[in-house]
Amino acid sequence: MQLPTFGEVFLTTDDVQGGLENLKLFKGKLISSLCGGCRKLFVIEEGIDNQGIISTLHSPEHDEYDKTFSQDSNNLQSFDFKGSIKTIVTGKKHTVFLSDQGDIYSYGYGEYGALGHGGIIELTIPKKIIRISKIDTIACGEYHTLALSNGDLFAWGRGFEGQLGIRKDVETAASPMFLSYFYKNRIKMIACGAYHSLAVDQQGILYGWGEARFGQLGTGRKVSEQLPSRIDFQIEQPMNQSALRVGKFLAQETNFKVVSISGGYGHSAAVTSSGELYTWGFNQRGQLGNGDKDKKSSYYPKRLMQDISGIQLPGFSKVMCGYYTTYAIDLKGGLWSWGGGNLGHQNDKLVDLPRKIVLEDRKFTNMYANGQAAAFFASLRTISMKPNHGPSTGGTIISLIGTGFCDTGRQSARFKLGDIQTEVGCEYDSLTDSFRCTTPNFEEFIDKYPVECVVEVTLDGNVYVECEQKFLIYSSKIVISSLYPKCASIQGGTTLIININIDDLTASYMKHLNVGFQPRNKKKEDKSAMKQSTNKPLNPLDLSINDPELDKENWMCVEGFYEKGKISCTIPNVSQLQTDSLNFNVDISINGQQFTGNPMVFRFYDIQIKELQPDNVMSEGGASVKIIGDGFFDTTNKRVIFKTMFGERLIEIMWDKQDRFYSFVAPPLSWLLGGQQPTSELLNAVKASGVTALLTLSGIEWIPIGTFYYIDPEVLRLGPFNFDEKLPEEQKQQFIHQEEQEIDPLKDLQGAELQKKKDELQKVLEAEEQEINYFFKKAGQYISVYGENLVNTESLLVQFIFNGNMAVNQKAIFKNKSKLIVQIPELELPTGLHDVGIEITFNGTSFSHSGKVFKYMAFDKSLNEQQKLKLEDEEMKKLKKTQPKKK
Repeated sequence: MQLPTFGEVFLTTDDVQGGLENLKLFKGKLISSLCGGCRKLFVIEEGIDNQGIISTLHSPEHDEYDKTFSQDSNNLQSFDFKGSIKTIVTGKKHTVFLSDQGDIYSYGYGEYGALGHGGIIELTIPKKIIRISKIDTIACGEYHTLALSNGDLFAWGRGFEGQLGIRKDVETAASPMFLSYFYKNRIKMIACGAYHSLAVDQQGILYGWGEARFGQLGTGRKVSEQLPSRIDFQIEQPMNQSALRVGKFLAQETNFKVVSISGGYGHSAAVTSSGELYTWGFNQRGQLGNGDKDKKSSYYPKRLMQDISGIQLPGFSKVMCGYYTTYAIDLKGGLWSWGGGNLGHQNDKLVDLPRKIVLEDRKFTNMYANGQAAAFFASLRTISMKPNHGPSTGGTIISLIGTGFCDTGRQSARFKLGDIQTEVGCEYDSLTDSFRCTTPNFEEFIDKYPVECVVEVTLDGNVYVECEQKFLIYSSKIVISSLYPKCASIQGGTTLIININIDDLTASYMKHLNVGFQPRNKKKEDKSAMKQSTNKPLNPLDLSINDPELDKENWMCVEGFYEKGKISCTIPNVSQLQTDSLNFNVDISINGQQFTGNPMVFRFYDIQIKELQPDNVMSEGGASVKIIGDGFFDTTNKRVIFKTMFGERLIEIMWDKQDRFYSFVAPPLSWLLGGQQPTSELLNAVKASGVTALLTLSGIEWIPIGTFYYIDPEVLRLGPFNFDEKLPEEQKQQFIHQEEQEIDPLKDLQGAELQKKKDELQKVLEAEEQEINYFFKKAGQYISVYGENLVNTESLLVQFIFNGNMAVNQKAIFKNKSKLIVQIPELELPTGLHDVGIEITFNGTSFSHSGKVFKYMAFDKSLNEQQKLKLEDEEMKKLKKTQPKKK
């Protein structure tokens, strides 16, 4: 780790059956180092309140000298160390630690000079090694130690296998000795295996020395290397264009640099600057990760290409070797392991190919492994915010989602925009392991929007971790410009389009929109609650559109979707909502939490269609039709549509505010043929099926209003309607109003019988015509009206036309599809005979044009019955004179 930081420490040991345990103790602590060696693991914390605290992760029995170091121990009063410990490394029987001042201390057993204090064999109290100072890095094998000071490398301890690299004749060193091999070549990185050493110079070139019998130096089949030897890398495939072929190896040039190294008991591993991972050496437990089933040692570095599933490996940043295990961190912070031992895979302790340890959302930055266990550090992450945008007036409740969060009592979030910054406290939610904070009023120090600001989280008020998402501050002045449609059925289900003028940056954040519907009071609208929406959140964290918090202001919310300046949503069903008004406020919540406070009015309707008056017209149209019902109101998008098998026709309608009905003028039937040339076949097809009529108030949603018919009434002739006047009144009325069955009198007749029947019918027809043309009818008498395709409707009328433009309508009685009867009304005419025309209508407005007439006898009201009879006789004599003579 570059600097002390917050995060999580994970441990894999026998105690968790090779799984991975999250050590909760270290949450909220500043961790500066994971370190150890052989059988020990340490966590070093650093910070204002926990400076210099060291925690052991190994079992007490591994402290062989039973003198565990503690600055608070009374037994160590002579130890006058005042600084902070930077790192600790351990061999098999000795411990070395490095202070933040660059001093090193050691204690334990000094076999082979491992303590670096000359001939001292045992130290129970850490003692400063005075021969070297300003140390940057230290590393330990089982019995030897390396220390790096400003590029100069020192070694001491056991060197029988050549692991000291001082000179060929130096097998042990009781005090630190300079490696003259690197006199003109500064070293920047060191590592130790059990009995071998590794180093990387400033150019990224890797060197190895010490034991080599397992191939752990990567320089071929050798027993050992007494002096540092350059390690070259085998070419498996071209790694970069500047690679230089030297036999079967790749000479390390400027672009090929080693950035991470580690040594195990008998194997080694390295990562290059391009993320390639190489291993070599002992492979008995699969620790090389090359999938070799024979577990043969590899005497040269070989690049690992695929994981246990056969998928190409990602790039890596760091590698760490345990005794028989290997761990690596990829460029995205993912953790991998393989080999034989505790691998973090829960009971799977033998893996010969790299396998990823799956831990959701963690990004690992450091690790340390020893002979039996390994510890891993995942830095505190603030991965995302929900929501990650809010209005400039603040008040947005943000959920900060990440890893490594805990309640320290000092956690806070800082909003930064250039040199401007403001900080707010955070609450820890233990259920979701997240932080929650409320955004401040940004308008106090920012005046241009939208802007993206950086959000940083701290657990102690000193060390801050930047959120991986930016927070967008958008203008509180964003408003809805229009709605389409402006009304909908209480059943909902249709799509509402909301037009909004918004900048592209704010629009790019609009992933979790809410559209709110709020009943408006019939009293004068109070917008105070709406205005508050911009200053305080209406819903809590992780807002749900069904959240009960919304009920406080009677909001019903649905999810919205933004695209190209428009927000769309499905209009909710409000039929069960208890409200005294169907007028609603509609507002949007850009961040899924706060409304704009500037709603637009939306109208729900509950339309109940009762009838069309009339429900039929003649083919030429032009008649006015009323739509009668409940729940009607005026809108700009009100229309009626007529649908036939050939197409549809949109019809403008009018609103009668006083009587609250809609009306329209019926179009001609020929307009409903889909542009086809009107023929009798097409017209008759529409007449037979009727027209489907629908009403819209929104332009989107269509309400069925019934079937509409085109009927052309036609009068063929008039005739008498006779019945026995002596019948009782009840029987008389029954006879008048009873429908007559239509019978074909010529059915089943043939030849002479057929002709005879035709002659009889013709005589009857002539007699009826004679009666109509040469006899008169009086008010109160009945007359028959014969036609074709007559229809029994509520508005079936007969119109009596007289004096040119005067007319009286009388309710007709339907007898069958070819006959009506009607009682002649009293007509305001002067005494005498008059020609009176008869026309019929099925809808009460559109009448036939037959021109049929009959003789009507009118009487002055002052005449008595005797005078009337006399007048009838006189008029009848006149009529008889006009009759044609019989041949």
